Amino acid sequence: MQKITLTNDFHNSSVNLVPYKGTLSAGQVKRAKRALCGVSECSCSDELGQRGPQAFGVEVQQDSVGDLVGWVR
Repeated sequence: MQKITLTNDFHNSSVNLVPYKGTLSAGQVKRAKRALCGVSECSCSDELGQRGPQAFGVEVQQDSVGDLVGWVR
């Protein structure tokens, strides 16, 4: 799959990710959250750190060990 860009229009930040077979790993989800909104007490975004219109939809859920992973829609 091609590279996707997620954005946060509150902090004016973005992050590029390359999903593997439509899936974002736990590490990619953590990296996106840090890059888009790294403020621990901030409530500007969802669990992935994205806010505002997105070119790609990403659904985030917990995997079997409790880490957040994402699926690109």
